[in-house]
Amino acid sequence: MDHKWLEDFIALARERSFSRAAELRHVTQPQFSRRVRALELWAGADLVNRAVVPLGLTAAGEELLPVARRAVAGLADVRARIRHAQGGLDWVTLATGRTLSRTTVPSWLARVKRGAGEFRLRILTGSIHEGATALEQGAADFLLSFTHPRLPMRLDDQAFEGLTLGTEELVAVSAPRADGQAQHALPGTAREPARVLGYAPTLALSQILQDGLSRDARELFLHTVTESDFAESLHEQALQGVGLAWLPRGLVGDDLRSGRLVAADPQAIAVRFEIRLYRNRSPRNDLVQRIWAASTNG
Repeated sequence: MDHKWLEDFIALARERSFSRAAELRHVTQPQFSRRVRALELWAGADLVNRAVVPLGLTAAGEELLPVARRAVAGLADVRARIRHAQGGLDWVTLATGRTLSRTTVPSWLARVKRGAGEFRLRILTGSIHEGATALEQGAADFLLSFTHPRLPMRLDDQAFEGLTLGTEELVAVSAPRADGQAQHALPGTAREPARVLGYAPTLALSQILQDGLSRDARELFLHTVTESDFAESLHEQALQGVGLAWLPRGLVGDDLRSGRLVAADPQAIAVRFEIRLYRNRSPRNDLVQRIWAASTNG
């Protein structure tokens, strides 16, 4: 049995809704339903009464629920004690995305060390959903993430809190021509659409960008030539002149100042978003609390 099934079951018992519980667990509803069904197969009985709204637990489900809660809490407790015995208190774990690990983490780390003192940092990179899951399950002390109305953070407000560290924006950039103008520029034309280096649809930056483009009143003629879930890959291709890309200003600021990249759309609307740090409201030790305080004061 996967212990995640127990966490899913606890969330479902609390929310009494497959859709809301799936959102909190950062999985699709079909995937969530399969995991609950897998737990029922393991238990050998139906645990959920799906015939009522809101759904309820069967007698077997009611019997399992307190045991599941104790099991999950016990696993978390023994992991904390093991980490403490192994010197885990010296380590702090941050879940974040690959782009933020390059653009934001270094300055944040330097700032908080001035306030919290020296510590060892373990960085886990992945999607927002993976980072949120790591935070919820205690595998990460902090989550550093892009935030935007198109990217609702499904964390329990009673258990977790967030802090805005700053703002960022996506800018359309291209390698320059000999005359200093963009090789690839917006809005493009029907005969010659602009060559675009795009984000994979599942990436947070893709959803932020699509929201921004939907607010542009102009008709844009675009031809996507590359799609990637790694912003730094698109950055390198933009430098090589393959096409234009919407990249975080923090990633391309030096290139714009040096002229290695130029604005591909000087009249573009700003695609802005926040960068937020999240943590459990009950930090596991004093070091985590000091880091949060240093982040807040910064």
